[in-house]
Amino acid sequence: MATYRCLASGHTVSFTYTHDIESMKGHAGYIQIDEPEPKQEESRPLPMTAPVAAKKPGRPPKPKEK
Repeated sequence: MATYRCLASGHTVSFTYTHDIESMKGHAGYIQIDEPEPKQEESRPLPMTAPVAAKKPGRPPKPKEK
């Protein structure tokens, strides 16, 4: 895939077919924008932690009378 930018308006156009990419190389009004390759993230092991007990939702119970 190749992306070209118009020098007059600044609009970008992307092409996937090789025929279209080759024909755009002849146009003086467009320049090809080099897109950086996506970086691959390092895979790190996730630290395993013990589950945290969650509070019960709602109002706390009434104190018991003696």
